[in-house]
Amino acid sequence: MASTTETAAQPFDRELKILSPPKNGASIPELPESAYKLDANEIKQLYQSSVERRQNLENRPLKTQKMRDSEDQEKLKKYPKTTIRVRMPDHTIVQAVFQSKERVSAVYEFVRSLLETPERKFVLCLPPRTKLVEPTITLFKAGLSPASNVLFGWIEKGEKAGNDLKEEYLAMKQDLTPTASPQASSSDVPTTSLSNSDSKSSKSSSTSKPIPKWLQKGLFNKK
Repeated sequence: MASTTETAAQPFDRELKILSPPKNGASIPELPESAYKLDANEIKQLYQSSVERRQNLENRPLKTQKMRDSEDQEKLKKYPKTTIRVRMPDHTIVQAVFQSKERVSAVYEFVRSLLETPERKFVLCLPPRTKLVEPTITLFKAGLSPASNVLFGWIEKGEKAGNDLKEEYLAMKQDLTPTASPQASSSDVPTTSLSNSDSKSSKSSSTSKPIPKWLQKGLFNKK
């Protein structure tokens, strides 16, 4: 009995990785600090969306709550885990695995535990600036499953400049390979098919007939 209880009490393995993006990778534009703050309109929209979601649930008489719960359970069986990558302000990437049935607040709590200044307020956003501000909904309901990239933004300025993450986690940093994207597995298109399509398009463009001079004048002189 004791061993069974200990097994049940074991925490979920986050499979934490601290990654450095490739130097030749495409840079993500920085958002101003004001982008992470909720204004009056966004608070109003958040409230309206929650009201509409509740009304939609109440106005679906063809499906009982039991039927909807059963559908959600089937989807959760398909995606029991959710991989989330949090991009920090210094471009460091925190990768962790959660159970899809966990709440958004679990992501906030885990990220906070890694911070050098956990007392500072921050917000997590889906690119470009969809804020994850409903802590009670599950990762599955928030649309984060099975994998998502999330942006980290400070709401409060720090008293002094320093690292975002604790030194013990920065010491775990490893290089990120371009093919290691958390959403790369969702693409089943082989590389050969892409190269073939590229070669076909290049052939078709090279064999296309030249545009007559009279038509070129009409196209390029017309503004």
